[in-house]
Amino acid sequence: MTSIKKLICRMRAGVALLLSMIFIAVFSALAVSMAAMSGANVQLASNQHKINAALLAAQSGLDCGKYIAGTISLGKTGYNYVTDAQALKVWLDLCQYVQTSGLDGQIVGPATRFTDAAGSGDQIVTSPLNFGSANVNFTVRFYRYDSDPRTIKLQSTGTDGEVTRKIRMEMKITKDRSVLNYAIASRGRMWLTGDTTIHGDVFSSWNRADIPPYNMGSDSTVLGTINTVLTLEQIQAENYQLETLDEDGNPMFDENGNRIYSPADEIHAYHEGINYGQPYQDMPGMKISDYNTDCYNAGLTSVPTSTVKVVEYFPHAASNYSLPRDGSSTSFTRNVYENQTLTNALLSMNRHALFRNCTFEGVLYINCSKTSTSKSYCNNVRFEDCTFNGTIISNVPQPFNWKNNCLYFTGEATFNNQSGIQEATILAPHFNVNLGNTNPQKSDNNVLTGAIVGGIVDVRGNAQIYGTIVSMADTTPYSSGYVTNIGATLDDGGSETTELGDIGVISITPEVEKMLPSGITSPIIIKPLQNTYCEG
Repeated sequence: MTSIKKLICRMRAGVALLLSMIFIAVFSALAVSMAAMSGANVQLASNQHKINAALLAAQSGLDCGKYIAGTISLGKTGYNYVTDAQALKVWLDLCQYVQTSGLDGQIVGPATRFTDAAGSGDQIVTSPLNFGSANVNFTVRFYRYDSDPRTIKLQSTGTDGEVTRKIRMEMKITKDRSVLNYAIASRGRMWLTGDTTIHGDVFSSWNRADIPPYNMGSDSTVLGTINTVLTLEQIQAENYQLETLDEDGNPMFDENGNRIYSPADEIHAYHEGINYGQPYQDMPGMKISDYNTDCYNAGLTSVPTSTVKVVEYFPHAASNYSLPRDGSSTSFTRNVYENQTLTNALLSMNRHALFRNCTFEGVLYINCSKTSTSKSYCNNVRFEDCTFNGTIISNVPQPFNWKNNCLYFTGEATFNNQSGIQEATILAPHFNVNLGNTNPQKSDNNVLTGAIVGGIVDVRGNAQIYGTIVSMADTTPYSSGYVTNIGATLDDGGSETTELGDIGVISITPEVEKMLPSGITSPIIIKPLQNTYCEG
């Protein structure tokens, strides 16, 4: 028995040894695997870190490129497009700017030619610029193709060691048209009432805190923000308020999320917020020196003097043009034109015409003196029951005289611009543009396309406006302020007269992708196109 027990013990000891060796081998393999996996994870983490660093570097390079494009000073143009010669100059100026700006102290060589699968063109490439950590750099490349000289492409390459990431974006050589971001842009006060809907933001540079910059009725709607250069502190020091605010200066809302209005509010219209203290950017089209409409008055046919004359007053008594409204009214001897079709016509100064039931094709150019506000050198024109299939352009009077230089639309004015000038329906700087009751039948044929530019602009009746209203006359020297009236009649205190049909439905929708019309000088800019951003 003793021998058998010893044998069994020896067998058990052998099995234990074998199992121990197996466990040692297994755990050794696991240890090696875990060590290998740990090393792989470290490598993966390092690679991902380098990828992220390279991408961040590329994004910084893209921002650097956009900054360069946004800070370079380029020329100006009075046309609604950028010529090939201007686009070439922009490219050359950009290359010169990149070379001389001394990015991170690096020397940038001149532009070079290149050819790839998309075609041939020019390029300028910076040296690698350090991103702020070792081995992390970005390189910025500007390039353009011969086939598309108004598009500059921006490519940024970020690197971290051997890892590379690229980002691309297109930029357009175009005109600054920032004023078109607003549905209404005014240098004076603004009144909004009646059944009026504004599909966008509005802006006023009125900076006299003693008189409210806005007055808006509860029956109107602003589907956008209301912007003023006045600060909240300036307004709170006066005896009015634009909106109801709590003790912290925040807009007040009820339990249902509806804005709270109070009788002291100057703005009762629905809106999406008020932005106070907005910096008055020198937007193109907001001062008289931006305008020169001489490009429109060539090749036009002069409207002959009419044998029919009539004396009218402006402002006039309600529903009676032959009587003055008050002692401040001015009389005009009008040349009368009836039932005519005028195509690409020029109206000489001092005609003070009355057009009845006339149709206008192409351009109607209203002439006046650029320097004198005397009645004999101006044009106060009334349009009654007229159809406009083109564009109305005026000369550019430097002084502002709202009575002597005026475009006054009465009766059933119908707008249907079919001309080649779609950027503007009316381009009349420093004129009083008084759109009375337009066609009483709201229809697709009663659409004003493009910008409406005047010294001050009134719109009443039925009107669908697809474009920006620009009231560019600085009216702050006048105590009354002269107001941009949308939907306001004489009963509201805002218009020169009250006629049947003055009350209607008005809709204003800005078209930010349109160009500024020719005749407005604005800077040429390089505009990044955010929707062209691409990684790869």
